[in-house]
Amino acid sequence: MIKSIRIVNFRSIKEIYIEPNPLCALIGANSVGKTNVLKALDLILGEGWATKAKVAKELFNNTNKPIKIRVDFKTPIEHSYYENTVKIDYITLCMKMYPEFKCKVRLKNNDDTKDYYVSDEFKRKCHFIHIPSNRDLNSQLRVTNWTLLGKLMREVYKNYVNHYKGDEKELRNEFKEHMDKPRQFLEKDFDKDSLTFKKFADSFTSHCATNSVGLASGMKPELNIYNLNWFYKTLQITLTENDSKKIFDSDEVGSGMQNLILLSIFQTYAELMGGNVIFGIEEPEIYLYPQAQRALYKSFQKITETSQILYTTHNPNFIDALRAYEIEILTKDKENGTINTKKNNNFINRIEAGKQRFKIYSHFNTERNEIFFAKKVVLVEGDSDKIFLHHVIESHWGIDLDRNGISIISCNGKGGVSYFTGLCIAMGITKYFSIWDEDEALDNSKLLENTLESKKGIQLSPNLEEYLNNKLGARLTGKNKINEAYKAADEDINAENATELFGELKAFLEA
Repeated sequence: MIKSIRIVNFRSIKEIYIEPNPLCALIGANSVGKTNVLKALDLILGEGWATKAKVAKELFNNTNKPIKIRVDFKTPIEHSYYENTVKIDYITLCMKMYPEFKCKVRLKNNDDTKDYYVSDEFKRKCHFIHIPSNRDLNSQLRVTNWTLLGKLMREVYKNYVNHYKGDEKELRNEFKEHMDKPRQFLEKDFDKDSLTFKKFADSFTSHCATNSVGLASGMKPELNIYNLNWFYKTLQITLTENDSKKIFDSDEVGSGMQNLILLSIFQTYAELMGGNVIFGIEEPEIYLYPQAQRALYKSFQKITETSQILYTTHNPNFIDALRAYEIEILTKDKENGTINTKKNNNFINRIEAGKQRFKIYSHFNTERNEIFFAKKVVLVEGDSDKIFLHHVIESHWGIDLDRNGISIISCNGKGGVSYFTGLCIAMGITKYFSIWDEDEALDNSKLLENTLESKKGIQLSPNLEEYLNNKLGARLTGKNKINEAYKAADEDINAENATELFGELKAFLEA
């Protein structure tokens, strides 16, 4: 499996370094460059061959510099080189546009300066399968050399040949014998007045014979209801509706059902082929209803006990705060291109997650998972704070929260605000702003004190209700907090005094 990935000068990526877990979620805003990480892996480890023919201008962030990709493996992969066996620790790719197109992919050993060429054997031992978001579902459900279903059936056929000790001719002859009766049934001339397969076959072969006159080698077609070169090429997936018992071909059902079939094929491939297979999946949530999304995410966790999956997602159902160490948050700016936030691995790791699992479960839900997806996040104590600020920000300041990718997270108290502030820091999330009440004492207040000093938070004295009463002359009692908060935001405050009271928040949102 992959230990680390370094990508330089590829599409939106100037330079990025990732140490993916067996299950790795790549998240971030649209067009941030998540897919480019998977495309880089497909270029160096995919089924195709990275050659000069694949060099294209759009692959380069800067055409005057080379693309460089390096993938290190957790466990060395044995590779046959003539009569020797070497252990491959990493693979590199270097692609140049100038002075001439050039592409070089090499296998390397940490203890050896020698380069080794990539072979079919190596690709079988370690290969990357990319499932893009624009899935052509109809083609993916066919048996071809390039589909998951086709790869599975090709392996089945190869094993069948091996079962016959490599005698493919004997296997085909025996298969033809077994297929003779169903062939006779389908090909018989069952009605002398209607079109039958027999009439079609006779007419077709007759025309082929006429048209082939003069050809050097002649032409004699054979019509089969099966494929002798690859028995399973004619495999069809059909679905039976439980209520009506109607039978449908897989290409006749909707996109949602087809996607479920494709994901089932993917899960089957991972289970049966396993080993050093690395999957790159774009937006696995496509076409799936919420319960199916959560079920698939659990399936990912099981699959990665033996394989590795890197996937992009915009869906909170495909991440788990308890497994935050599996998340790579990507951002992009003009100066740095696509980069990943730098996590504090002393706190964000599997061991710490195990220690803190009860606290994490009590703090997190699907809504709070938005903290990982938002461009900016505002952390508040409760629902009344959230409703108040939501109305102020949108109605008085004219800032569209959703359009700007801003989430206001209700953290369930001052302790929750402190917890999520610490999480943002540990995950490398810099665009956060915290607001909390002064009245509740914490065992450890240092984190929020530092937040105030860094101008990334506001402390309301002693709480939101009294703060507004003192500053605006409002008459909030705190008895019906949510209704009072909305009314205060609607009636007691305007754009000008909102900016006076929460100016640092406005500056953060507009930056």
